Amino acid sequence: MHMMGELTTTSHGTEPLSTLYSGLICDLDGVVYRGATAVPDAVETLNQVTADGLPVVFATNNASRSPENVGEHLHELGVAPQGWSVVTSSQAAAAHLSERLERGAPVCAVGGPGVAQALTEAGLTPVRVAELEGTEVEAVVQGLGVDVTWAELAAVGYLVQAGATWVATNLDLMLPTAHGPAPGNGALVAAVQTATSAIPHVVGKPRAALFDLARTRLGTDHSDTLVCGDRLDTDIEGANSAGLDSLFVLSGASRLRDLAFAPPSARPTYVATDLTGLLAPGLPLHTTVPDQLVELTPEAVLRMRVDGDNSKLLQSVVTTVWAALDDGRAVPDDEGMWARIERQLELDRASSNSVVAR
Repeated sequence: MHMMGELTTTSHGTEPLSTLYSGLICDLDGVVYRGATAVPDAVETLNQVTADGLPVVFATNNASRSPENVGEHLHELGVAPQGWSVVTSSQAAAAHLSERLERGAPVCAVGGPGVAQALTEAGLTPVRVAELEGTEVEAVVQGLGVDVTWAELAAVGYLVQAGATWVATNLDLMLPTAHGPAPGNGALVAAVQTATSAIPHVVGKPRAALFDLARTRLGTDHSDTLVCGDRLDTDIEGANSAGLDSLFVLSGASRLRDLAFAPPSARPTYVATDLTGLLAPGLPLHTTVPDQLVELTPEAVLRMRVDGDNSKLLQSVVTTVWAALDDGRAVPDDEGMWARIERQLELDRASSNSVVAR
């Protein structure tokens, strides 16, 4: 990549992205917080958009925690008490089964307390593995729980092989922790699949069910709903599967290089450095951008002009690469180069407090 001079930032004479939609479905980890710490400016941004009348539903694949528990964490971080709610993949699983089973039907609950609570709230009767003897269940919901045992995983397999409907809250293979990556629910589901060859019905991201539940909570149409997330393979791919526009933020798991090489199924509608992109004009990504600021040479060298603003530069980088990949052309895949582009954009934002929006 060749870059000369410093990038400059100018404003766009259009409305903030948040004003273009009637509801926001927002991811949590990597967007609002990283563990116990809030992402810089995220809480302030959320409080501003909710105060301006944009309702927010936080949608999480984490099935072990209850919505109330997640809400307590958000309150502790300073998120305003009104204008938002929380939906979990456990609730999506319970909603799926409540439409198919009789009210009060017993359902085996494997995972953290959020699984059993969601089933109860949906009018079903959660039954733990230790309570199964003498009880016939029509379905089993498997979600993550730190105390899930071998006996519980084995019970899931036995029930599924006996004909019970198997619903998995999500297939996330890895769970980030303070000590490093840990097995996620997908890893535990895979263990059962290995023993049974059965395939569960999955409701969490990137499947559409969790987004559909969140949109129902918002009461918005597809075209009036925006999804915000930091993972291309769950948040953005899920938004696309649900037919919703999306804002991808670079404050979490997936990086700019990941975005540049994302397949069409995981490409967002907008991109921003972080959640403050909601307060900036949204520049939709297209396969071609007028007044191109980036050129990909026949030798697969990415050349960037320096007389454009950061927003349009980021837009042009992504759309240029997407167009090249879709056309079968070679694109530079050097991690150091993509890291340098990211650092340049983040440094500019840090010094000017500007926002990069796609």
